[in-house]
Amino acid sequence: MISSYYGSILLLGRTNVGKSTLLNFLVKKKISITSHKKNTTNNNIIGVYNNDIYQIEFIDTPGNIFSKNKIFNLLKNNKYDFILFILDKNKWNYIEENFTKIFSKINIPIILIINKVDQIKNKNILLPYINFLKKKINIFYLFIISAKYKLYTNNIYDIICSNLPKKKHLYPKNYITDQTDQVIIKEIIRENIMKFLHKEIPYLIKIKVIFSKILLNEINIIFLVKKINHKKIIIGKNSNNIKLIKNRSEQNIEKFFKKKLKLNIWIKIQ
Repeated sequence: MISSYYGSILLLGRTNVGKSTLLNFLVKKKISITSHKKNTTNNNIIGVYNNDIYQIEFIDTPGNIFSKNKIFNLLKNNKYDFILFILDKNKWNYIEENFTKIFSKINIPIILIINKVDQIKNKNILLPYINFLKKKINIFYLFIISAKYKLYTNNIYDIICSNLPKKKHLYPKNYITDQTDQVIIKEIIRENIMKFLHKEIPYLIKIKVIFSKILLNEINIIFLVKKINHKKIIIGKNSNNIKLIKNRSEQNIEKFFKKKLKLNIWIKIQ
């Protein structure tokens, strides 16, 4: 009889540190949107890695969870098998200090991940930074990676799987995420709005799926905005902006659901 192993792992770190990019890599599916803009992930997102023996539940958290009270409430039950604590190169301030103060009060192994190594030109800065981190955190294991370019990431599975508890799998074998089809569609569109529009405009748009029938290969979306000039910005000169958002979103949605789809978008003043 084949033994099964299951674990629940929490991803923590400041906003825009690369948690969503790493989650997508670990789950082998793009379920969390990525952007250079802050606070891209607004809610916890569960992604599940499955094979015949191992099942790993990864929980991606919003980057605005960095007050000591929020961190403590999230971790006080010690229900996670590991924490993936993700750092951006050599950044460190009160946000990371808050995390480490709570880490010292809990009994959850910390896997430390220094991300965006591709952006570090002088690698000599890493050794003193690592020595500094070792004084701050009781590190179970350390990885230095680029989640974006999938550099030095494969061994993360080996360390996690070799230390998972023997347990029945919690989710069905084909389960990937707790996000509904409608949420995934909205998030894909939101990612492309952030990509092709600038400044605060993406945060002022409400996306509403008014009719979504994947089986009929058609998805209808309304963008709700409050001002006419916001509508004009979204449409863009010669409708360039809305065309880019529609076409790229349609491609991304088709790739996720693995079928040909038609995306219709309307913009309305709320």
